[in-house]
This record gives sequence, C-alpha cells and structure tokens, in this order.
Amino acid sequence: MENKLAKWSRALWFALLGILLGFGACSGLPRGCPSDCLGVDLRGRDLSGFDLRAARLLEANLQNAKLEGANLAGAQLQGANLNSVNLRSANLEHAQLVGADLRKANLGQANLTNANFTGALLQGANLGSAQMQGVVLDSADLTGAQVNGLDLTHAQLNGVLLTSANLQAVNLSGTTLGGLGFSRADLGGALLEGSTLPATWFNLASMKAARLRGAILNGSVLYGADLSGADLQQAQLRGVILVGARLGGADLRGADLRGAILNYDPATFDLRDARNDPEILRLPASQRALYNRSAALSGVRYDRSTRWPVGFVPPRDATLAQ
Repeated sequence: MENKLAKWSRALWFALLGILLGFGACSGLPRGCPSDCLGVDLRGRDLSGFDLRAARLLEANLQNAKLEGANLAGAQLQGANLNSVNLRSANLEHAQLVGADLRKANLGQANLTNANFTGALLQGANLGSAQMQGVVLDSADLTGAQVNGLDLTHAQLNGVLLTSANLQAVNLSGTTLGGLGFSRADLGGALLEGSTLPATWFNLASMKAARLRGAILNGSVLYGADLSGADLQQAQLRGVILVGARLGGADLRGADLRGAILNYDPATFDLRDARNDPEILRLPASQRALYNRSAALSGVRYDRSTRWPVGFVPPRDATLAQ
C-alpha cells in the first residue's frame, strides 16, 4: 500500500510541477494572446517551440526573446521589436515583418519562405542556411548581416542595403536588381552569372573568384574592389569605375569595358554618385590615397572580342587568349 501511495504522490507532484511550469511559461501573456498580441511586451521571454501561427504581434516588444523552433507562419509582426531575438529554426513562412527591428537577430535555418521584410532592419542578423524562396527584402537594411551561401535567386531585393554583409558563395544568378549597395561586402565566390546590377555600388568590396559571367554592371562603381580571379567573361562593364580595383587573374574574355574608367587621373577623377557612399565618406584620407591609383590588371585574361576603353592598352603581363 505504501509503495502505491508513494508512486501516486510522485505522480501528483510531477503533475503539479508541470502545471506550475506551464503557468510560468505562459505568465505575462495577456488574455487572448495568442492570437491577439498587439503591442504586447514579451522581452526576454522563452517562447521556444510555441505555436504562434497567424498571431497578431504588431509593434510587440520581443527584444532578446527566445523563439527557437517557434511556429510563426503567417504571423503579423509589422513594426515589432525583434532586436537580438533567437528565431533559429523558426517557421516564418508568409509572416509579415514590414518595418520590424531584427538587428542582431538569429534567423539561422529559419523558414522565411515568402516572408515580407520590406524596410526591416537586419543589421548584423544571422540568416545562415535560412530558406529564402520568395522572400521580400525590398529597402531592407542588411548591413553586416550573415547571408553567406544562401540562394536568393527568387528573392525581391530592390533597394536593399548590403554594406559589409557576408555574401560569400551567395547565389544571385539571373536576378534583376536595382539600387543595391554592396560596399565593403564579402562576395567571395558569389554566383552572379547573368545578373543585372546596373549603377550599383561595390566600393571596397571583396569579390574574389566571384562568377559574373554575362552579368550587366553598366554604370556601377567598383572603387577599390578586389576582383582577383573573378570570372567576368561576356560581362557588360560599360562606364564602370575600376580605379583602385584589383583584377589580377580575372577573366575578361568577351567583356565590354567601353567607357570604363581604369586609370587614375587626379585632375579628372570623379566618383559620380558614389561620392555619397557612407563607406567612401568615412574613408580616411590616408587610406583613400592608397586606392587612388589605376586598376591592377596584372595577369588578366582577355581575347580579341574584349572591348576596352578608347585608347586603353592592356598591360604587358596580361594574357591574350587565342
């Protein structure tokens, strides 16, 4: 009898403990939340694994909250404070995050399919291994964000700011983008084949071994960019600024560089609209002097179909491919 009583007591204790823990986990949630969590303060709360599908979290404060593995499919998070939130492996499919603050948020391995981040702040955010099909990032700020290795071929990225972002091996092939800023971004090994990126800032960017075959970069500014070993075959580079750029070992076969600015002339050099690039404005004069030099073309490959600026003579150590 004592044995049965002891077992029953333990079972009752664990049941009560579960209830208390469950109550503690939900304490602070207002009545009706979810689904109506409008403006609710959930700072630092542990909501990992919670089912918040279609929840109304507009302007909610979720700073430093833990939402790892949470289901936020279709949730309304417009204007929400998600600064430093942990959304790793969360489901945000079709979620609305227009104007949300996601600075330093962890979105690694999250499902962001068809999510809307228009105008969102994503500086320093981690999006590593996230599912990005159909994601809308128009006018979003991804300065310093970790976006490396992602497939963004079906994403909307008009006007997005990617300054200093980690975009290594990112796939942007065949995309048409406008108004982007890639200054100081790391695009090493990125796939940009056939992409249309006119009048884009790539100032001081690292584009080593990037694949830009057939890309359209007419009018872009690549001041001080590192294009060592990049594949620029058949790329359209008309009117681009390459002063201070490094193109050692780059492949320029069939590239169109008519009107490009390759040589530095202090009397006539003009960065055009890129003079307003914050990365240029904050560049110390001592460092600026290091980039004010003609493009380094040592070891580039070109052929007879490569079109150079009028009067430009390729360096002797460039390779004319037959």
